[in-house]
Amino acid sequence: MPYLLDVKEILGFAVYIEQRGYEFYVGAMKKFPDPRATPIFQYLADEEFKHEALFRKMMDGEAGFRPQEPDPEYQAYMREFVKAHQLGDREAIQDKLARLKTLDDVLDLAMGFEKDSIVLFSELKELAARGSAAALEKVVHEEMGHLRKIFAMKGALARP
Repeated sequence: MPYLLDVKEILGFAVYIEQRGYEFYVGAMKKFPDPRATPIFQYLADEEFKHEALFRKMMDGEAGFRPQEPDPEYQAYMREFVKAHQLGDREAIQDKLARLKTLDDVLDLAMGFEKDSIVLFSELKELAARGSAAALEKVVHEEMGHLRKIFAMKGALARP
């Protein structure tokens, strides 16, 4: 029987990614002190913070079903899988931030983060224990909403 992920485990990945997103936006705020950019980055950092709180609350509400004992090799694989997300590796995030030149670059990268989250959690939903779909669909829905907001912000900045 293949190992199925516990929804708490997946929500833990979501919390980790939101924390890295928060760090990224705070770093972007420091790097780009442009008066147009500061409220955008503050909003996005606040959104990451809200998502982290939401996902933690969802974790608290989960029963913690585990169909079998976790395999240490499989858990190591999953940690590496999560690190493949653009926000999965703290050092890589700082390197990307250092290379960004414009506000547009930051928003493009932010949209990439959200797309990565949508793909990651859609895939993890397939590996989750039965009964986990609703919680994971909520994560995907939140990330899709975030992507739409960033896209709208980018469009608003492009208008004179």
